[in-house]
Amino acid sequence: MRRKFFATLGDQIGKIAGLSLCISLTLPTFAQNGLINVLPAIAVSSPVGQLPNGVKVIAHIPLEGLPVTRMYTQREYGHTYLYIEHSRESLTTVDVTKKRNPQLVDHQPAKIDPSSYVELFDGGSVEVPGRRHVYAGIDNQSLNSAFSNLERSDPNDAKLLEVFGQETSNLLDRDSRLVYLASPSQVLIVQDNRWTRIDSPN
Repeated sequence: MRRKFFATLGDQIGKIAGLSLCISLTLPTFAQNGLINVLPAIAVSSPVGQLPNGVKVIAHIPLEGLPVTRMYTQREYGHTYLYIEHSRESLTTVDVTKKRNPQLVDHQPAKIDPSSYVELFDGGSVEVPGRRHVYAGIDNQSLNSAFSNLERSDPNDAKLLEVFGQETSNLLDRDSRLVYLASPSQVLIVQDNRWTRIDSPN
């Protein structure tokens, strides 16, 4: 009886060791850490088509299934918040300060601090640094939103729209080379390191 038990136990350990060896041979070490948590995220956040070279999805956050009507950011006391409006009454807030580790948070938009200026002795004025705590960020529905949306007329932007779908709401932070893409089911943060016409010297 005891011999049969240990023989069966030995077979199970052998199978587990074989599976472990198989994973070790097929995946690099860094990919094995948190494998169980990574695989579902990849399945959910996979784009529709092939990503262009220089573009990668760096984070994924599931949403509750509500349509997205607007996206904008604010910087407040050293944190950057992405606000996703689903209607005037419904808002999702994501702390995107650490772009690779965004967090859903319960945080309402703050009142934007006005700029403070000091008059210069020889005329003109300059903004006083360090006195403001809340800054307006980018907005895909504001009057100046042309620069913060993916444009079909731009070949680089058109490729992303093709990959992620024309109906996905997007917010483009060109300075940080980030694109926030939101559908009712998820938010993706995409790093776009491609050379663009904006990088060209004047």
